[in-house]
Amino acid sequence: MNQSRGFFSAIGLLTAGLVTMGLTASVADAKAGAKTSATKTSAQPTDKQVLRDARVAFEKKDYRRSINLYSKIPATSDYWSESLEERAWALVHVKEHDQALSLVKTLTAPPVKYEIGGEPYLLSGIVQLRLCNYDELFRVMKRFKADIQPRYDALKVLAKTGNSPAAEKFLSRSFDAGDVSRQTAGEDLANLPRMIYRDKKLRTSFQASMKPGSDKHMATVRARLKALAERDVKDIGEVLRKFHLMEVEAVSRMYSKVHLADAKTPSTAVKRDANTLVFPDDTEDVWLDELDNYHVEANGCPGAPSATSAGAQDGGKGPKS
Repeated sequence: MNQSRGFFSAIGLLTAGLVTMGLTASVADAKAGAKTSATKTSAQPTDKQVLRDARVAFEKKDYRRSINLYSKIPATSDYWSESLEERAWALVHVKEHDQALSLVKTLTAPPVKYEIGGEPYLLSGIVQLRLCNYDELFRVMKRFKADIQPRYDALKVLAKTGNSPAAEKFLSRSFDAGDVSRQTAGEDLANLPRMIYRDKKLRTSFQASMKPGSDKHMATVRARLKALAERDVKDIGEVLRKFHLMEVEAVSRMYSKVHLADAKTPSTAVKRDANTLVFPDDTEDVWLDELDNYHVEANGCPGAPSATSAGAQDGGKGPKS
């Protein structure tokens, strides 16, 4: 019991660490942009401003407000996949696991999964561990390895050499277009660093490299590509390490019959019709207009303690101030 309780304390730190990893850098940016946002109250806020406000609300642990703000970012936005991922973490903090898993399902479906890192898979694993759904936890691990391994291998090459086939094609298309964008990443997006087309340092160096006699700036572009790849390789390796910890815990519980989990907020029954997908029952091909319309039904641990138990309170408390 003490061993499992200790692990949940560790999982709480993992959750806090991941949320902090994904949001802390952005919160500073959000606060820096708060004054700018205040001067434009009469205008419609941009998606970037909404994302900043949502992150500030998350940092203040006002999870309901952050969820509402994240929900305002449309699927047409460059910030949509980030908003889904961060909204899923906020939903975990208010123990709405069903909705969090629904968003993870969207995030890990093509083509969205090519723009995310490993954290959504880890979030799904943490929820499954809390709900004692060990079979699904192992399926998440298997899916993570299958989805991420090709990208991980490609990024390791880029991180080591500063060059890769995907990076070369990306730069070639960007030179033809005159700028770095999601479109110039094209079909190679899956093997490039996450959100590469939004990196300010890369875009600034790339613009400078297009001028005559700009070999120095091209070297800077390649150095930035290498740094972004190194970042992603490190992040993926950390997620894999945490999955190994959860795997050990899950196996230990299965043999020791220890069940410690958060109580989940009951969900209403999902109405099954032509416009609703229910995971994991639906295994057909994914249509783009189906994304962000998934529903997940999650069951809690049998015989799990109440949400006020020590084990439940240790898990997923959010970023530490």
